[in-house]
Amino acid sequence: MGTQIMIVAFIEEIIFRGFMLNILISKGIRSAVLTSSLLFALTHSLQLLGGQSLETTILQITYAFFIGMVLSLLIVNQQSIIVAIVFHGLNNSLIIMGKDNDSSIYTYIIILLMIIYTVFLWIRALKFDGVMAIKSS
Repeated sequence: MGTQIMIVAFIEEIIFRGFMLNILISKGIRSAVLTSSLLFALTHSLQLLGGQSLETTILQITYAFFIGMVLSLLIVNQQSIIVAIVFHGLNNSLIIMGKDNDSSIYTYIIILLMIIYTVFLWIRALKFDGVMAIKSS
């Protein structure tokens, strides 16, 4: 199962942070991070086709959006894609372990933590973007 988790994390990170974020970054950091995160989240809506409840799917889309924000911002903040892959794999592992307790509170706590971390990384990315704009002037 660990290998499967890391393969999924690897593929998703290569697609969304490796290719997509890299292509969108020319439109600006804000646009690139938001667009790649939104598209990452929307791909998780496909769980509805597998019979997942609407409430669970909406929660998963929200969760995926903020995880996508954190992962995109890690890349924007000069982290290696390897860091994003490992973070993603560990996150997926925690989700699988958390499913055993049948409580959504775990997911809400993680979403709250991801929102806080997103704000921290966003501020850092905007400072870095401002520094880069000054250096290129």
